[in-house]
Amino acid sequence: MPDMPDQFVAPLEVLASVTQTLVDDWEDLGGPDSGVGVDYWYRQRSTGKEAYLNLDQDHLTISVGDQRVYDAEIPTEAELTS
Repeated sequence: MPDMPDQFVAPLEVLASVTQTLVDDWEDLGGPDSGVGVDYWYRQRSTGKEAYLNLDQDHLTISVGDQRVYDAEIPTEAELTS
């Protein structure tokens, strides 16, 4: 099935985009659940930095280490590539 123009991208793709890394640079940690939305935990393979992502109704927050690097609605495929 072809991608729909307004299809949202995966949170890991946004993490890779905002940190200027590749999706394969991150490994899934499966960390604790905040109880709000869906939580994702990753570790950057080369640096060991941990990233926390929370997706709550189309709003995505990403923190790497102790720094928030993204806090907005999750972009569509077209927005991420533009």
